[in-house]
Amino acid sequence: MAGIVARLPFPLSGRSSSASTYGLTDVAYSYAIGGMPFLSAINDERPMTRSGAPMRKEQVDQQQIPGEQSLAAWWLRSQASFIGGQGVLYQDPSSDNQYAIRYAESVGVNPWVNGRLTLLRETSQRIADATANRHHLLGWSDGTDRYWSAVGNVLKSDTGAAITTITWGGANTIRSLTSDGTNYYAADNVQVYRGAGNGAGAAWTATGTTNALVRWVKGRIMVALDNALHETTSAGVKTLRFTHLNSAWTWTDMAEGTNAIYASGYAGSQSDIYKLVLDTSGNVPTLASGGIIAAQLPRGEVVHCMTTYLGTFIGIGTSRGFRVGEIDEQGDIKYGPLLIENSSGVKSIAAYDRFFFVACTNAIESKSGLYRVDLGQPIQDNGGSPSVRYAYATDLQAKVTGEVSAVTVFGNSNRMALAVTGQGSYLESASVLEASGYLKTGRVRYNTLEPKIYKFVTVKTPTSLMGSVGVSVIDAGGADTSIITVSEGSSTAIEDVILTSPATAAEWIQLKLTLSRSAVDTTEGGEINGWQLKAMPGSVRQRVFTIPLLCFDKEKDRHGQMVGSEGRTRARLESFEQLFAAGDAVSFQDLADDLSYLVVIDDYKFEQKAQPGTNRSNYGGVLWVELRTIADVITA
Repeated sequence: MAGIVARLPFPLSGRSSSASTYGLTDVAYSYAIGGMPFLSAINDERPMTRSGAPMRKEQVDQQQIPGEQSLAAWWLRSQASFIGGQGVLYQDPSSDNQYAIRYAESVGVNPWVNGRLTLLRETSQRIADATANRHHLLGWSDGTDRYWSAVGNVLKSDTGAAITTITWGGANTIRSLTSDGTNYYAADNVQVYRGAGNGAGAAWTATGTTNALVRWVKGRIMVALDNALHETTSAGVKTLRFTHLNSAWTWTDMAEGTNAIYASGYAGSQSDIYKLVLDTSGNVPTLASGGIIAAQLPRGEVVHCMTTYLGTFIGIGTSRGFRVGEIDEQGDIKYGPLLIENSSGVKSIAAYDRFFFVACTNAIESKSGLYRVDLGQPIQDNGGSPSVRYAYATDLQAKVTGEVSAVTVFGNSNRMALAVTGQGSYLESASVLEASGYLKTGRVRYNTLEPKIYKFVTVKTPTSLMGSVGVSVIDAGGADTSIITVSEGSSTAIEDVILTSPATAAEWIQLKLTLSRSAVDTTEGGEINGWQLKAMPGSVRQRVFTIPLLCFDKEKDRHGQMVGSEGRTRARLESFEQLFAAGDAVSFQDLADDLSYLVVIDDYKFEQKAQPGTNRSNYGGVLWVELRTIADVITA
């Protein structure tokens, strides 16, 4: 038997409901919903109720990594590691949990040890130079850690305790500097000069151009002169290996891969990286003549420097910033997007441990220093090649302005040296920490734009605190409000400290965590092991009204005034159901108290207590409505 399906008499959703209001006339109605008036059905058996709407819903945490959203009561956000480096805007959960290890920005702090935020070591100026000449730095060791510094026509060696001026053999501006581990090679526009350690140098092979570049790669000295690349013997005899077709081409740097030598250069706005392949068919690998493009840069972006590391990674400093590339099995370079953008470009890179140390010009509170990139900490899948981005943060500070033109590892140590044009060279201390540093978290907003009431902050520190730790709150207006500072030797725990800012509900806040050096031991300082914020929803709390209303064909108000006619109930009920089905906000008026609310009809129920007589003289019943406020009370 076929069923009969009746069409709904009105659409389930048309957003056609109204916030129109009702004005009292001759009948003393009690309430009005969406402009429809009703008399009250309230009595002892049918009370009206007012209650608060629940703010939280029951939920199951189905994320791959359990989150704080699975905990009851408070809204929580915490962080116990900072190894993901800087660069996040919002400290919101992500599928790979990056928010738990990254932050917004930092200055003077070391985030690279899991679970510890400490101060970096300070730097001090070693070799002053106020000229506009570019610096060249190169670390070396003869049992004592040192670095060579070439600027202008002066070559010096610095142990960090003593500076030695070297008679390098030339008298013109040094254009390039390299070393085979024992000897230095300094190139000017006349010759490449070679000398051992701090000893005097002598002419080794001719250059004849200011566009002279010398590099030690794959166990040989390579010399670039204008647009030509030469391989040299130990006696300084040059063999031409590749000449670029563009006579205006200038080579900027060279680096080595597993089976190739890489050379970067440019002409005008075009910049490429070439590879010169090693022929390993014989007993001794030989360098084949001819260059092959291994990577092309976007037009307008020029490669200034390169450093390869661990046979796989290549750091590329350009006129726009810094990229990390990977060398594939064919020796080609696949680089990612700009990891660090710097309007002054990147002119030098060094590698140590698992890190790239990258020149940072005027980008640490408008002063110069270094960035550090952690090759052991991939943080984001680009969906391209290479497939990841790497954690980075600002690092050592020179605390002066100027182009960072050189960076090198100090001998065989874990210390770095850098040079700033117009200022001089700066060496990282062996043990003395920065006087202070700070970290700003991402904006904590609990993944919603709704306002929140931020109540408590907890910051974990060692039980025996050296130096001091300060906590402040940065709000959306940029105000930085101090919350608490724990001084050296204090036993005070930063545990559920009341937040005095912001004073009202806010979409988001940031924490600024400040570390200071010990006043009694400059090698010790503040330390932070993690932080946590507690908040509550800050939206205006909604209320729920449950009200019984008369819905009969004929009704009498409190003054005895009769209203209605046969068939009225059916029409009113259907009109009300249309309001309910549309699901939009409607006005709710308490006509006796002259108040109005904007509400949503969450539910309703029509109760017909007795069947009407055959003549249907007064059909009807009680209409129960459940209304939820979505706006504050408005005086009608």
